[in-house]
Amino acid sequence: MPESMRNQGRVMREQAVSMAMKRKEEYLGARVPKELRDRVIEKAKSLGIPVSILIRNILEESFKGELASAALSDGGKDKFESVLGWEKITLNRQVDCSSCGKPLVAGADVTLGLGALEPIVLCDGCRDHI
Repeated sequence: MPESMRNQGRVMREQAVSMAMKRKEEYLGARVPKELRDRVIEKAKSLGIPVSILIRNILEESFKGELASAALSDGGKDKFESVLGWEKITLNRQVDCSSCGKPLVAGADVTLGLGALEPIVLCDGCRDHI
C-alpha cells in the first residue's frame, strides 16, 4: 500500500476519533466472520469512507425511526433550549447531526440552531421532531 494512502487512512481515522470524542459517543465492537469483515472493508473503500462510518450508517438506517424517537424522549425541545431560532443552510463541510449523530455531507441542506454556544446542526428527520 502506498505511503500516501496509509497517511490518508491515518488522517481519516484521527478525524473520526476526534469527532467521536467531541460527541462523547460510545464504542461498540462486534465479532464477525472474516468474509463479512472483508466485504465491509471493500465496500467502505469503494465508497471512500472509513469502515466505522459505513457501519454506523448501516446501524442508523436499521434503527432510523427509533433513534429519532429516542432523541425526543431524552429531552425534546429542552435539549435545544439555548437555541434562539432555526435557519436553513447548505453545509460547506461534513458535520454530524447534533441530535442523532448522522453524518451530513457538504452540500446537504440542514437546519442550524442560532444563538447556541456551540453550533447545533440538525438533519431533516431530527428537525421535524423539534
